[in-house]
Parts: sequence; structure tokens; C-alpha cells
Amino acid sequence: MKLKYILASFVAAATLMVGCTVEEPVSQLSGLEVSNDYVTVAADAQSSATITVTADEAWSATASDSWFSVSPSNGSAGQSSLTITASEASSARSGEVHIKMGSKTKIISFNQSAPAGVEVPPSTCAEVIAGENITYKVVGTVTKIANDQYGNWYLADDTGEIYIYGTFNSKGAYPKDADGGWAGFGIEVGDQVMVEGPKTVYNGVVELVDVSYKIVQKSLIDASLTTETLAPAAGKDTLLVSSKVQPVLVSVDADWVKVSDLTSDGNYLLEYEENVRTADRTATITIKAPGAVKAVTLTQEGVPATGMTVTEIMAAEDGDMVQTLPSTVVVALTTRGAVISDGQNVLYAYGNSAAALKIGDGVKVSAKKTTYNGVPELTDISDVFVDSEGNTVSYPDAKDITAKVVEYTSSVAEYIKYSGTLKVSGNYYNLEFDGVDPATLQGSINYPIDALGAKDFNGKKITVTGYYNGSNTNKEGIKFVNIIATKIAEFVDNPKGTLKNPYEATELAELLKSGTVPEGNVYARGIINKIDNVNTQYGNAQYWLSTDGSAADLEVYRGFYYGGEKFTEETAEAIKVGDEVVVFGKVKVYGETPEFDANNYLVTINGKAAPAGSGTAEDPYNITKLVNMLLAGETIDGEVYAKGIISQIDNVNLQFGNAQYWISDDGGKKYQMEVYRGLWFGGEKFTSEDQIALGDEVVVYGKVKVYKETPEFDASNKIISLNGKTE
Repeated sequence: MKLKYILASFVAAATLMVGCTVEEPVSQLSGLEVSNDYVTVAADAQSSATITVTADEAWSATASDSWFSVSPSNGSAGQSSLTITASEASSARSGEVHIKMGSKTKIISFNQSAPAGVEVPPSTCAEVIAGENITYKVVGTVTKIANDQYGNWYLADDTGEIYIYGTFNSKGAYPKDADGGWAGFGIEVGDQVMVEGPKTVYNGVVELVDVSYKIVQKSLIDASLTTETLAPAAGKDTLLVSSKVQPVLVSVDADWVKVSDLTSDGNYLLEYEENVRTADRTATITIKAPGAVKAVTLTQEGVPATGMTVTEIMAAEDGDMVQTLPSTVVVALTTRGAVISDGQNVLYAYGNSAAALKIGDGVKVSAKKTTYNGVPELTDISDVFVDSEGNTVSYPDAKDITAKVVEYTSSVAEYIKYSGTLKVSGNYYNLEFDGVDPATLQGSINYPIDALGAKDFNGKKITVTGYYNGSNTNKEGIKFVNIIATKIAEFVDNPKGTLKNPYEATELAELLKSGTVPEGNVYARGIINKIDNVNTQYGNAQYWLSTDGSAADLEVYRGFYYGGEKFTEETAEAIKVGDEVVVFGKVKVYGETPEFDANNYLVTINGKAAPAGSGTAEDPYNITKLVNMLLAGETIDGEVYAKGIISQIDNVNLQFGNAQYWISDDGGKKYQMEVYRGLWFGGEKFTSEDQIALGDEVVVYGKVKVYKETPEFDASNKIISLNGKTE
């Protein structure tokens, strides 16, 4: 603790009250929850305790030692009771119950008290910290109350400090279940207390669990305040301290509170500054004397949040003076400003005061709303106030506009990316696009910050990701598509993890285990090896993939049906072991398990996607819908549009100028349709075999039919779009 003020004085005796917060002693492991991590029973034979197990799938339970048993030894998905029963004990002892669900294991600490008359020898905190997981008896001083519902608090002696996780009264009840609640236990900060209970270690913290206790001596220090809630405005208060021992040292751990020495009436004077932020803040005043300690907690409320969301500002008139809510977060920077977000939309705030911010800052910006290069913006900034720091920043999936950069436009700051060759000249960072005359159109990275390393990519082909910052045309007639970059990377042709080039399941699992976690959402293809459950109550499924279906390499955790829809009773049987699927979502390693994180969803099952489209240029059929219609015998008159990924190329015939290939929704061959003797753009003939390639995304236009059970585009169809390009 950094002590801001330390004062010494000589004072005399009094009382104590304790403030506390609530935390539930419930253990959660994704998909597997228990009502209590720690269980203690008496020394008698057949002493037992029952806990509740809530699981997403079937589970099993085992005891680590023969002196206790579990019943039942297994259970199914849902909520179940588990009873742990011990034999008679001659001394205190501890064991573990292991509850296993799939690859996940939850460990419960099971403890049995010593029989009456069997003394546990006293130990110091240091001996508890260094010792085995057995029952200990410790005498120390209460330094902090963490929870008054279950009796969680900190105990310290001259050798160290331990955490008390759960306190029982003489009737074996927690404070929440006892007459008089926590006050009836009589434990206060500064008291000297003897506790007895089993040790465990949780997340590196040494704990004694569900202890019995005896107050050895009440605190030798008393104070007129124990907890105090302060208004946001600056103010003053007084603190009367009395102690049976001398000297007394008073310190405070926050620089917004000042503790002055004794006033003429024997009080300390507390002075606190205005809290100009919206978040509450806390300070602890520590009062120490030989063998005694007392803590006073001051909580100062934050000011009410005022201002507008980014979305509301975007709807305001140009020229209006506006102010953002302090919860607005900085998501990108330039050397001239900052991009700020309300979680739905973003604005560029142009000005040096904004450029001085940090990504993750929560800010209140006062400025004028305007429109610049066709996109809403803030300018003429009069004030920037940082309300919070270190907020989590995440980005949506970027829209790749490279293929349509010539015609691209937007009235908002969309999150985009494009690829081209970077040309750096002074403060200008411009991109030249393949197949586009740089004398007519270029990309431009607006004032990139040094951390992006833009200069290092000069002359290289790169992919820039960031926020669209409008388009403008210079006096030479060159149009610039501007971007505020969040990421600059060397260009990779056909990168992994896209729908065109998904990861293979086993490949992705190995990549994750190696420590490389792809950014954002990715696509992966695999064959289902095992299905743990399809939970129609929550609408998700838990199953495992590998590239060939022979192993459970990659877990799909709490995945949804097509497009994020929930599984229902009607769709619960939609996936089966052996099915080939493409899954989309974020990935991570949980424990040692590579997995798709919760809220992923299915893109295709055995090549079939959710049927979509109406067959028009604006809304082409997807392949699943078009093939379904054809195989169902529906009559489709005239020519239609369909969009798919090239999954197979039989030939490109340069003699006749046509190509025979197949397209599907996921680039696989499970559910595809043939494009028979198709032509190039505008019905022109093919002139080269490399004009199309596996994985290309195409929109095809022509008549369709079923020929000998094969759905196909009939001869003389033509390509309308290739990887987003229309010519």
C-alpha cells in the first residue's frame, strides 16, 4: 500500500462497526456449476453433506480417498443433488471430489473435523501458508471484512495473512442463516480471533474454509466512522479515534483524501476533493497501534453521467455543439485525433486534445458536430475529459472493400479493410490498388500513429484495417478512399480462416495449442467426432471436431444453429456424428482445450447452408436454396442469379471459350451444383485457364435445370461477379 499521509497521536478507548460487500461462494466452470466448492462435515460416522450440481451434459463423480463416498456417482444434464458421506474420523482430514464432464473437471474440497477432545495444535499464518491442506488453528487480527453473508474476511499475524472463506457459528450456520446475521457473530476489524478450519488454495490465495471461531480480544482501537458514503462534491468530515495502546498511526491510501492532525476537540479532520468522474471511488483510512488495527472505508459517489451517445450525435444538425457521454470509448487513434465509440457507432474527433488520448479511454468530448468528406465528425473541440482508462476494446469483422473500392461509398465510418501497395511520401501514406489506375483512385491512411509501423511497409503490398474516413478528390482529379488504421499487415493472398479458405479443424486445434490465437471470428471445417449435448433449453450444442472425424481435436462450445439461431426441438437432430460442418466464431484455448468460444454458429452442415436469396441480382440464391428447389422438382422459369464458392473445376476449354466447374456455399463438395459450359463476364469467352480458381466466390447468371439427377446451370450461363469484382 502506498501511504499518502501518516499521522501519530495519543488517544484513548471505544467501539467498532464493519462495512462489507456480498460475494456468493458458488463455483462455476463453463457448463458445469456446483453450489459449493468447499464442504465440511462432523467427525461422526455417516456425517454427510449435499451439494447441487448443474451441468450441460452427463457427468461423473469420484472420491479421492476411501474414507468417504459420493452418491450418485454419475448424473445427466440439468440440476442434480450429490451427497458426500464420511466414515468416523479420529483426527481432522481433507480429501477431494472430482466431478468430470467431458474434458472439464471440477474439484470440490471435502473436509472432516476432528472429534471432540482432539486438539488441533496452534499455527501461525506463515505455517498455514507453507503447510499441507489439513485443518489448522490460528490466532490473528481481523484486517478486513470481505463478505457478511457467508463470513469471508482476512486474518493476519506477525508472520503473514490468510483468507477466511466462510464462518460458522456454534450452530453450524453462516451469518445469512443465523439469528442476528453477521452482527450476531460479533467479529469486527481489529478484533483478535482464533479460528479453526481446513486449508485450501484457490487461484493462488491460501484460505481456511468454513471455520469455527472464538473472539480472543476485542479491538483496542475505536473510531467514530467505519464506513462512510460521500457525495461527489468536495467536503469535510471528522473522525474521532480512541485507543487503549499508544502510539496511534493514521494513514490513507488515496490522494483525493487528506487527513489533518487532531483538532481542538480531539477529532481528525478529513478533507476530500470533488469526484469529477462517473465511477465511485474508494479510500481506506488505516489506524494502527501496537497489536491493533482499524480500517475506515470512504466511498465517494461519482457524478451523474450527462451527454449524448455517438448515435445521437450522428443524428444532430451540423454546427450543433455537442458533448459525448463519459462512457464513450476511444477505439482508434491518429496523430491528429481519435475515433470514439458508443458500442454501436463511431465518430472521428479531430483535434490535438483527442490525439493525446489512449485507446481504451472513456471520454467526455465537447465539440461541434460536422460532416467531413461525407462522414459525420467532431471538430472544434473545446474540452476533453478522461472519465476512465483501460476499457476493453473489440472490433467488428472488417468489410473487405478491395474488389469494389472504385464504387465504394458510405455515409458512416464503417469498419473496413483494403489491400494495395503502400507509397509513403512525407506525411502521405497512399495505397495503389491492383487493376486500378492510381491517377484516378488511391487509398489513403490518415495520419497513422507510430505504433502501426506504417513507414516500414513502404513499397510493399499490405492490408489495412480500420475505420472509413470518407472520400475526397484532389486538384489533380485523384479520388482518395480514406481510412483510419487500427492494423497494418503485409498482404497474404487467400488468408486462412475465411469462408473461401477455412481452417481445417485439426489444423486450427494445433495452431491454438501452439499459442497462436487468430484475431476476431474465423471459419473452420471439420467432421463431428462426438456430440456432448444439444441443449434446447438454451438453444446451443456442445460437440467436437477433427479434420477426418477420427478424434475430438477441437471443441465447439455452446454453438448455435445456422446464423446464430437457437437449436429447437425440431432442429435438435440436425447434427450427427460424421457430419461435415463449417463453424464460424471466435476461438481460444480454455485450460488445455482448443475450442470455439460460446456464441459460435453453424455455416453449413454437409455443405448445406440455411436457404437464402430470391434469385435476383440484388439478392441471388445461395446454392443450398437453388439446389433444394431443383431437386424438389420446382419449375424455375427464365434466368436466375446464384452466389457460391468454386468447389471443383473440371476444365476450362480455350477452344470453345467456356468452363465447366462446380459451386457450393462453403467451397466443399458435399452439396454443390454444376456450372455447365459457363462463359466469362458479359458472355465473353474464356481466354486463360487461370481466370478462375478453387475458392473463388462467384455470382453466376443463367438458366438452371436438373440433368440426370445433377442440378446445374445450363450452357451459356455467365459470370456476373468474381471475388466481388464485376468486370
